[in-house]
Order: sequence, then structure tokens, then C-alpha cells
Amino acid sequence: MPKTIAQKHERTIAQMIRNWPPGHALSWNAVCIGAQGILGWESPPTRQALDKKIVIKVAYKSKKEQLKIEKQKLEGIPKPRSTQDAMKKIIRLQAENDALKAELSRMAEMANRLIYNATLSGLSRERLMAPLPSIREPQKSAQQ
Repeated sequence: MPKTIAQKHERTIAQMIRNWPPGHALSWNAVCIGAQGILGWESPPTRQALDKKIVIKVAYKSKKEQLKIEKQKLEGIPKPRSTQDAMKKIIRLQAENDALKAELSRMAEMANRLIYNATLSGLSRERLMAPLPSIREPQKSAQQ
């Protein structure tokens, strides 16, 4: 009697594929070996058996595409010439990130203060959230 893969196992295998570590190559052979542990079988399922399951097939194709896109993004980033250059860049980006977080915090505080004071002055939430009027350019006269 052939072994069957239950829907519960299909979802678990698909979740395993979605959580595949980026540093490890994703292949059907590796998925089959990982599925063996989930299914509790003595031997791994075949690629064809897993490929027949739509949930698993879609998860595999999606993860493969995601890994391909991530690899292309990494190839487009210029590589630092040395570890020292990389460390300097990380420190600079962390400082910039901290400054932006502080600025965002100040802006959020100011927005809350403005909303609070406007509400105290009797402005409704609808009036406060109304879109800005569009700016119209002055009409050029025909005499110019």
C-alpha cells in the first residue's frame, strides 16, 4: 500500500520551505530529506510525490524566486574593499539610523501635541484630517 501525504503534513512541509535558511541551497533533494523527518517515514518521499502537492509546489517555487531576487540584490551592492571599510560604513549607517529614529520620535511628539491642542480648540478629527487644498497656478494673461 503506497504511503500518502496528509494535508497536515503538506502544510508543515510548505512551512519548512517558507522558513528555509537563506544560507542553505534550496533543492528538491534537500526538501525531500527534510520532509522525511516531518512525515516520519523510513525513506524520503520522492520529488515527484512532493511536486504533485500544489501547496508544496507553490511554496517551493515562491521560495526559489525569493532567494533568486535576494541574490540579485546582493550582487548589485558594491562590496567594501576591506573589513575596516565595512565597519566604518556600518558605524555610519547606525549613527544615521539613530538620528532618524530620534527625529521621527520628535515629529511624532509634535504631531500628538498639535492634534491635542487642535482638539482642545474645538476642531473635529474630520476637519483635522481633511486633505490639503490643491495649489492652482495663476492664469497667464493673453496680453503677455
